[in-house]
Amino acid sequence: ETALLRRLDLATSVDKINDALRKVMVAADGLGPELDLVGGLEVGSTPDTDYRRLQFHHGTYSFGLDADLPLDRKEERNVYRETLITLEQQQRRYENDTDIIKLQVRQAYRDLEQAAESHRIQKNSLDLAEKRVESTTLLLEAGRLTTRDLLESQDALLEAQNNLTAALVDHAIAKLSFFRDIGILQVKPDGMWR
Repeated sequence: ETALLRRLDLATSVDKINDALRKVMVAADGLGPELDLVGGLEVGSTPDTDYRRLQFHHGTYSFGLDADLPLDRKEERNVYRETLITLEQQQRRYENDTDIIKLQVRQAYRDLEQAAESHRIQKNSLDLAEKRVESTTLLLEAGRLTTRDLLESQDALLEAQNNLTAALVDHAIAKLSFFRDIGILQVKPDGMWR
C-alpha cells in the first residue's frame, strides 16, 4: 500500500489519466451548441474627420445572436471518441502499472526474507566452523588429530566467514531493493541513500 502511495511512476500514470479526462471534457464541450452575442457600432464624425468630435447620438448600433446548432459535428464526435479511447488506455495502463508494482513489491519482500534467512544460516554455519576449529585445536594438542585436520577446519572457517559476508551484502542489497520498490528509498545528490 505504501508503494501505491509513494511510487512516482504510478503518480505519473494518475496524472496521465487526469490529463486524458480533461481532454474528454474539452471534447465533450465541443459537441454542444454554440451561442455568441455579437454587436456593432458605426459612429459618424464631423466632415473634416476630427476623431475628437465623434457623434455618438447619430451612430448606428446593432446587436444580435450567432447560433451554431450541433447538426453536423462529425469531426467533433470523432475527436470526442478518440479522447474517450485515450482515457480508457490510460486507465488500463494505470491498472497494469499497479499490478506490476504489487508484483515487484511482493518479489522484493520474498527476496528480502530469503536473504535474511540465508544470513541467519550463514551465521550459524560460522558459529559451527568456529567451534570446529576450537575442538580440532584441542584434539590436535591431545594428539588425536593431525595438522591436516586443523587446516581443513580453518579452511572451512574462512569459507564460512566469506559466505557470511556475501550473505550480509545480499541482505543489504535486498533491503535497498525492497525500499526502492515500495518508494521509500531516498537518494541524496551525492548518490548515497537516506
